[in-house]
Amino acid sequence: MRIGTYIFSGLVLITLVAGGVYLINPGYYSVTLLGITVNLPVAAWFALAMGLLFLATLLHMVYHGTRSYFKRRRYLDDIEELKDSLYWSLLQEPKEHRYRIPQMREGAPLLNVARLQTVGSVSGLSEKLTRALEWVNRIENGEVVDLKEKKIERFLSKENPLLVRNQLNRLQKEKGFAEKVLQARESYDEKVVQEALEILVAREDLSKLKKYIPFLERKHLYRLLERADRKEEIGLTPDVLETLAEALEPECGDYLRIAQTTVRRFTPDENLALFKRLSRKDEKAQNAYLYLLFEYEMVDEANRFLEEHDEREFLPFRAFAILKNEKHPFKIDDLLDTEIACR
Repeated sequence: MRIGTYIFSGLVLITLVAGGVYLINPGYYSVTLLGITVNLPVAAWFALAMGLLFLATLLHMVYHGTRSYFKRRRYLDDIEELKDSLYWSLLQEPKEHRYRIPQMREGAPLLNVARLQTVGSVSGLSEKLTRALEWVNRIENGEVVDLKEKKIERFLSKENPLLVRNQLNRLQKEKGFAEKVLQARESYDEKVVQEALEILVAREDLSKLKKYIPFLERKHLYRLLERADRKEEIGLTPDVLETLAEALEPECGDYLRIAQTTVRRFTPDENLALFKRLSRKDEKAQNAYLYLLFEYEMVDEANRFLEEHDEREFLPFRAFAILKNEKHPFKIDDLLDTEIACR
């Protein structure tokens, strides 16, 4: 019963009872307490007793009603906390949530450190959870969701798996996004940065890649060389290769791999001049320089180079030089691979 209805009904009942008693006994009744005498109609004494009982029951109802309200309020608050926790766990960004009901505290805090993965569709969810589940499914299916427009991106850490997946999807679908990532690489997860580099290395020429050379690794150098081997016009020049070598600090085998590509792309003079400069800067390039001398059949020049160095160095090339000096028609690539050449 509502409190207003109860008050109205109680007052009506007190009035009816007092009126009925007055009709039956309109007389007075006196009570002396602490020397004070109170003389009231009998009906008034009935009304006073019922009024005190009414007031006591009213206070009882207010007390328990208030307790019930706050208990229900805690319950509803915990439900909202649980919904919010489910929301962030679906978005792979669990956040701290506190619960007031002991029974909720026994299990719900797991969501503070959990990321939810769904394996099917669910109906009857709140609008907020339905929206989050839709975003997750679209991103998992390779679509791009504009999380910034949804006003959610700023709440996600850059390492968030869902955000990373969404950005990887965007890299595949939006041509200019790879450059945006590299221009603000500190704002993106390393996986996204590496994928952006892979995409640029696979698509762009070296004129566009030049400003990103400090971010490249040796694996990217090999992919560029493979593109050059397929006769793609990627802007490969001696100057660019020299810049790449200075940035990537290649090993002996890397220099040899570069030489195997440049021997088909540059003129002998360009190639030898390049590797001569590289050899002076880095001894690990000397094997590649020797490789080119033999590749261009410059045996006398190769012999002079070997004579200028310790006889324990470049042993595979010394063995090949003996064959060439005896006029054997072998090519350097017939007998030498990069692993042997760098011993």
